[in-house]
Amino acid sequence: MADQETGLPTVAPAAVVAPAAAPAAGAGVRRAKAVGFVFWLAVGFLVALTLAAIFAEALPLKDPAQTFAGQNRVGPNSEFWFGTDGAGRDIFSRVIYGAQVSLIVASIGAMLALMIGGTIGMAAGYYRSRVDTMITGFTDATLVIPPLILALSLILFLDSDATRRVFILILVFVLLSIAPIARVVRASTLVWSEREFVLAAKTMGARNGRVMFREVLPNVAPALVSYSLIVMANLIVVEGAVAFLGLSVRPPTPTWGDMINKGRTDLDTSAHISLVPAAAMFLTVLALNFVGDKLQERYEPRESVL
Repeated sequence: MADQETGLPTVAPAAVVAPAAAPAAGAGVRRAKAVGFVFWLAVGFLVALTLAAIFAEALPLKDPAQTFAGQNRVGPNSEFWFGTDGAGRDIFSRVIYGAQVSLIVASIGAMLALMIGGTIGMAAGYYRSRVDTMITGFTDATLVIPPLILALSLILFLDSDATRRVFILILVFVLLSIAPIARVVRASTLVWSEREFVLAAKTMGARNGRVMFREVLPNVAPALVSYSLIVMANLIVVEGAVAFLGLSVRPPTPTWGDMINKGRTDLDTSAHISLVPAAAMFLTVLALNFVGDKLQERYEPRESVL
């Protein structure tokens, strides 16, 4: 199009391109907080299993010790969802009741180890010097001993007719878990004890106990909780191994390891007797490890934010 006065062609002004909109302030945070569908699937599985184990008595389940005549080694069907074992007992019911032993022993063991190991780990990372040397030496010496050998030795030594086996298992699992938890807490405490707000609290004259439990502990706790889930997964595996050897709680209380052991003679003809409790243990350990790893990734302190 030409200009009417000069006769020269006119050029249309270039369109003003609006700058790209800046990302919302919380967009990066929202992406960081996303844990994915598989995470929530694992959490849902763990919640469902825990609720089923807690309320097993109220659920319409068959008696785990009841034997059904003529129903030995029956495969999964509408009446017996997971089939029956060699004695004609319902495997689905036994898997749910067996989860009680694994979850109780693992959760209580991890909780007590969390308290003991977390305390000594924080003391080692905060005070350092001789305290750190003594505690680190103790944890290193404990980690040298194979966990399964230590568990079997303590169970055989402490077991008696007057002592309930479940309390022995919890004691053994606490001893096995203190050292790994203490090492993780020590490493995290070493990082957070050098932060500015901790140094400021010390400069203002705050007592060491207050600094540890008011300033350091809230920042160490998320990583500690996430690692405790991984410890629970390891304890479930150890309990299954101990039960497989016949050293867990005594019958008629069902346990996953004992169910796997009892079904190993029928693997050729009725593999479901061992595979079902093995799958329950596998999925539980996998879910705990996955949730623990995801939480650890989310709350792990990164160099960019320190």
